Amino acid sequence: MKSHPISFLSLCFIVSFGIHFQCASKTKFQKLESKQPDTGLVYVVRPEHTALALWDYECIISKYPDKFSTAVIPTPVYKMNLTNGSLGYVRLTQGTYRLDVNGKPDATKVFQVKAGEEKFYELKIFSETKMSKSEMMFREVNKEETLSEVLSVPFFIEVKPESIQVPIE
Repeated sequence: MKSHPISFLSLCFIVSFGIHFQCASKTKFQKLESKQPDTGLVYVVRPEHTALALWDYECIISKYPDKFSTAVIPTPVYKMNLTNGSLGYVRLTQGTYRLDVNGKPDATKVFQVKAGEEKFYELKIFSETKMSKSEMMFREVNKEETLSEVLSVPFFIEVKPESIQVPIE
């Protein structure tokens, strides 16, 4: 019997693709978090986009020491890896923050957080190809838009933020 190496390679690719995207341990979105009076709650949603499903983006949340200034570089405090169809949230103390996509200097949002408030941001991606530069931005949205996006697909992933420990020099 003759072996078909192309068929075998195709099968291996399909199986590994399925394991990576479907069988990996992921947490399904359940509900929005409760507000707390001493911290702000910031949500970052990446809508499901079939054409852009292969790319993941690491988002960094950095805090300014006092108020915003272009002369000051904020300190990174959290990062979250947003996959296609995912939502991340983080509780932040009152202050001024910057939200960035790692490696994409044009995708930046500076915002204020007040105690007890909720903020919702969508990572809006316009294009991502090898032939052209991706265009993306953070757009502030409301709670209803966020819930509508999350509930419009059967499986929306909840992303846990990772604290960034800055080494003491």
